[in-house]
Amino acid sequence: MYFVTLLTNQFLYFKNREELTTSQQKIEELLITEKEKIQTFQPEDRIPYIYKMFESYYIFDNYKKLMIIFDSSGRTSYGLNKDVYDMLILDQLKVNPQNIDINVMLDKNIITGNEILTFELFRSLNASENIRLIDLSLNVPTKGGLPFISESKLFGYDVMYTTLRFDTRDDNSLFISVFLYPELDSDFLLSLNSALMVSAIIGILFLSIFGKFFTRRALKPLVELSYIAQSVNKEVLNYRIPPTESNDEVDTLIKSLNLMLQNLEEAFDNQKRFVSDASHELRIPLTIVLGYIDLLKTMGTDDKALLDESLTSIETEATHMKNMVEKLLILARLENNRVKVTYEWVSVLDFMEKGLAECERLYPSYHFKLDLKYTDDFYIDLEIMTQIFRALVENAVKYSPEDTTITFHSELKNQFVEVSLSDEGRGIAKESIANLTNRFYRLNEDRNRKTGGSGLGLAIVDALIKAQSGHMRIDSEVGKGTKVSLYVPKKTNNRSS
Repeated sequence: MYFVTLLTNQFLYFKNREELTTSQQKIEELLITEKEKIQTFQPEDRIPYIYKMFESYYIFDNYKKLMIIFDSSGRTSYGLNKDVYDMLILDQLKVNPQNIDINVMLDKNIITGNEILTFELFRSLNASENIRLIDLSLNVPTKGGLPFISESKLFGYDVMYTTLRFDTRDDNSLFISVFLYPELDSDFLLSLNSALMVSAIIGILFLSIFGKFFTRRALKPLVELSYIAQSVNKEVLNYRIPPTESNDEVDTLIKSLNLMLQNLEEAFDNQKRFVSDASHELRIPLTIVLGYIDLLKTMGTDDKALLDESLTSIETEATHMKNMVEKLLILARLENNRVKVTYEWVSVLDFMEKGLAECERLYPSYHFKLDLKYTDDFYIDLEIMTQIFRALVENAVKYSPEDTTITFHSELKNQFVEVSLSDEGRGIAKESIANLTNRFYRLNEDRNRKTGGSGLGLAIVDALIKAQSGHMRIDSEVGKGTKVSLYVPKKTNNRSS
């Protein structure tokens, strides 16, 4: 019976995938047909028009499909036919739909460059408080990327989903996400189970007679795969095993091994690059120190001016090496989870005001101001967060002209407290932003060691904010300035209770 049930589930799996693939193709065809017409609509009118085009896709045969259309400005199709979504979603949660809201947020992972879509379902408790019932994060195609079918969990179901991207001439991208999950049909499954039971009995009899032959035949691709895998070593990590494209278990295994090889190759490359960069960064100050020592050995120590210059330079370079090693040790401790995080409730207003006073004292040639929309408490490690802000302020000052303004912001965004810092500096090119948290990464124009630093600052900041279960986002435009935002999870402050 277990064998029959397994075959039944496999049948439903492939049928679901086929249904979702068909829907994806129909959506692509309709979008191509209506492309020029969609381009003529204003951004706020596009979603209603597309929604009407696809309204018939919500329920299909023995399967339910849930579709959400949204754009990069945060608009969604939820309000267009709320009753349909409430029927398909809220019945599963046994929740009264009167106080339900759906929030859709599109963000970008600054490290990988992937765009992530987050659905959040909220239930309003009162006028000022709500509770999140469920959230779901999905990878969506980047600009120019192809749609793909993935699997996830939704309300306890193993769902499949696909997201198609439609880029308009005004850069206001549209996304169509389709979720598919099975609705059990007792009669359908009963007849299918009966048929599979008979097939299973026949199959067992067949395999008992021809089992050895079929076993050898079935295992042949795995044996060949084993021989190929044994030839792979650290010197040839760039080798990839050709997939069979049969979409069976062997093909899945081959693709998994290829992905593993890709990850290993990237890890080895990162390690080699790190060792090379660290060696290069340490070689420069060591060369300077040894150069001055040789100079003193040759010229002697009688020339006081030369002696003072040599000692000052040696001290400067030694301090530079010491700071770099300390930063590398901090990163190593963070990666190994050896940094102790001590949380406490801290007033955002107090934190920002103290930071402002410190900055005005340390950098009198710059202007600092507060723009605080959230002033209550947030749950952080005060010492770590202070270290982070000092590093960000130092960067802002380093790359901004004097007599410009650096602004501290705070705001409550969904389930996160956002604290950020923006400057009026020269800004950063978009293609460089994703690399800013890489170790030893510096912009080409910053290779000069007086302004470029060690290239470890933002890597440490990113690791420190992640140690507090938060994340960082960098927005910048060349010639206009840079904004660095830190997001820490919002928690309920029960200190007064």
